[in-house]
Amino acid sequence: MGEVPVTEVPVPMVPVELSVREPFDVLYQREFVGLVRLAMVLVDNQEQAEEVVQDAFAGLYLRYRVVSSPLAYVRASVLNGSRKVLRRRILVRRYPGQPTDESELVYNHVLDAIRRLPARQRAAIVLRYELQLTDAEIAETLNMPIGTVKSTLHRAIARLRLEVTND
Repeated sequence: MGEVPVTEVPVPMVPVELSVREPFDVLYQREFVGLVRLAMVLVDNQEQAEEVVQDAFAGLYLRYRVVSSPLAYVRASVLNGSRKVLRRRILVRRYPGQPTDESELVYNHVLDAIRRLPARQRAAIVLRYELQLTDAEIAETLNMPIGTVKSTLHRAIARLRLEVTND
């Protein structure tokens, strides 16, 4: 028997993206202060804002290897945690006689107007102007199309303009 000639078969070269994820503590160090500012605008209490951010990072830590976009995940967690704090605060205020925290009694027209916005508009405004995120980053964080982010921001700004000028 003779030798079978070996012919070269072209092997398709597909580029493989290897993503090297930064260590958790680097993400934490870089984003903690900005996320506390985000939560602070929403809950208006430094201690509660820090607690919300800590809880968000704790949740991320448990899922860090499987989450595709850790920053968007932790931002969304901070927004959800802030909503949870606000819901609790509403429940506490329904029952008179409960002692109130004096640090919550600060009055700021713009922040109060932002707090009166619907949750989606409030989140978009805070992400844009407090964290300086782009439309694409806001869309990823809030899980909505970029066009929806733009229209949400436009409506929120128009509503804020009306409320602040009428005060």
